Amino acid sequence: MVPVGRFAGHATVEVFEYLASTYAMISSIDDAVEALYDLNVGVIGHGAERHERPHKPVLLLTVLDLIATGAATPDKIRWSQELRSRFSDYFDLVCSHDDQCTPENPFFYLRQDRFWEPFRMEQNGLRPLQTTPTAGDAADGMVFAKLVGGLEQFVLSAPNRLTLRLAIVSRYFPRLRTALLPLFADGGGTPVEQTTRVEESAGQPHGRNPAFRRKILEIYDCQCTACGLRIRLPEINDLTFVDAAHLIPFEVEPNDNPTNGIALCKNHHWAMDRFLIAPCPADDGSGIWRASGKLKGRRSRGEEELLALDGEPVLPPAEEAFKPDPRSLAWRCERLVA
Repeated sequence: MVPVGRFAGHATVEVFEYLASTYAMISSIDDAVEALYDLNVGVIGHGAERHERPHKPVLLLTVLDLIATGAATPDKIRWSQELRSRFSDYFDLVCSHDDQCTPENPFFYLRQDRFWEPFRMEQNGLRPLQTTPTAGDAADGMVFAKLVGGLEQFVLSAPNRLTLRLAIVSRYFPRLRTALLPLFADGGGTPVEQTTRVEESAGQPHGRNPAFRRKILEIYDCQCTACGLRIRLPEINDLTFVDAAHLIPFEVEPNDNPTNGIALCKNHHWAMDRFLIAPCPADDGSGIWRASGKLKGRRSRGEEELLALDGEPVLPPAEEAFKPDPRSLAWRCERLVA
């Protein structure tokens, strides 16, 4: 809790500094990627239109461009017409359903995340921004934001900026990758050439981002979507028997959106990765399990149990916005061993 006596009556940048100190510092590029995967984006809509808001990821893509071109620095990101226009370029590509192009909202509300501090320059110093900025504020040039918490040190080089951009796209807009790459503003070759270099030099195996795993286990409550097994031992380092499994493997499609993942116990994860079982699209828009015809129940109890999955529903996530993408289910289904 913020010490009331210290800050009461005069909000200053000390408030931001105090709050930032309560979070773990971002000390590596992997930490930075994880922070971007874990944005507090919010979910809107109903039924098939329920989805994550795209505004915060779009603002961060915009900010990375502004830093790359010298129009901003990590400690002085101006709320400007240039930012608003750049935001609109990205937003027009990623918006869906009834999303509205409102860059003022993420510029202010990104402060809910651990690495963003919006502020206003006043005669008596800097003040934390108290509300969403206006178009008039963009003309006045007195509203800014800065990156903190350690992220600021990882946006100064072109390779790191590209790593962060690709992380944002993989997590929030994986199916728009081809359309988004040409918009990236940076030096050092074309976006495709830069992307290839980053992916070839990446030390972390594809599809092993811990933030993806945490999100999948959270929305499925550590429960296998095939058998319903749930083992979670918080007192032993939050131990669980369940994995976060990609439907389309990351090396095939760099897609860490939760709709491309399901929770599976070790046994069913192994069987799915060998295409002996597959979650397939169902007529009602959900998923249904199918088993390979090569399995013979008479040979073993294990094969019998896998065969028994055929026709069973894929257990759904708690949040409808994250239910498996039918296109990802179809990818698995098409590869089921006949």
